[in-house]
Amino acid sequence: METIDLLKKNFEKRGFHFDYFENSEQAVDFILSLIPEKSSIGFGGSMTVMETGLLDAMQKKDYDLIHRAIRTDIPANEIFLRMYTCDWYVSSANAITENGEIINIDGRGNRVSAILDGPKKVVILCGVNKIVSDIAEGIDRTRNVASPKNCVRLNKKTPCAVTGKCEKCNSPDTICKATVILHHPTTGTEVYVVVVNKELGY
Repeated sequence: METIDLLKKNFEKRGFHFDYFENSEQAVDFILSLIPEKSSIGFGGSMTVMETGLLDAMQKKDYDLIHRAIRTDIPANEIFLRMYTCDWYVSSANAITENGEIINIDGRGNRVSAILDGPKKVVILCGVNKIVSDIAEGIDRTRNVASPKNCVRLNKKTPCAVTGKCEKCNSPDTICKATVILHHPTTGTEVYVVVVNKELGY
């Protein structure tokens, strides 16, 4: 628990909300209690959101879910635009540091840009496998753990999809196009960091 206490202290010092739960069910219940029904919710691509059952639970509530897998009636480009004006945005992170920072690497950039300057309330849901000591370790994790697995999942033609590690490529299919480190919530945005005592996502 020392690491969790340190995370809580450092994230709250930087202006984030921080909550920790022993299992996914508790975390999902907490997030549902945060977000009022009738709210519109945008989503960053996240295996964690799927694995915890959060998306399934949200579909049983009276929310306006702006999610690519759900809103097939809306063109993809419009989905991305609508996400910026939602009441809430739910995503995960590629890494969170013990110093209280959030690290994400993106290909399209819709996830990081929405977290920075989109909905004014953001939830970052993570498993304990995303915890790293510092920014350098966080970037290493994103490039050598998260990105190769996501490239395989998305059927990207990148060297890392074959080797399982970052080859510092310039492939047109690379998903490592933008690295964003959130040191504090951006002005006017509330960020809730929710950590679950389980390995979740990539």
